[in-house]
Amino acid sequence: MASKEAHTETRRMMETAVRRLNVLEYLILTMVMALALAAGALTAWILRSEMGASFRISWIVASLLFFAVPGFLVLRRERRSEVSHDTEGSEYGSATKSDDG
Repeated sequence: MASKEAHTETRRMMETAVRRLNVLEYLILTMVMALALAAGALTAWILRSEMGASFRISWIVASLLFFAVPGFLVLRRERRSEVSHDTEGSEYGSATKSDDG
């Protein structure tokens, strides 16, 4: 009976930790979006003063670039690391099987 209570307590603690990590993830994402908007506004202001470009269009394009390009690079790096881990695991498994047989 004590083990069931311990498992229930552990499960509850894990659910709390997952909720807190989800909140932290959204907080970080919100901060990154705010920084991308600020960097886009600064870039648009510089482009308007130097080249006479439209502030709104420059702000939209620059903000999207400041948010999307780093995000794309991180996703690509994560996918490559997942593929490399999968490949390493299958090579190790096949080498072990061939050594045994």
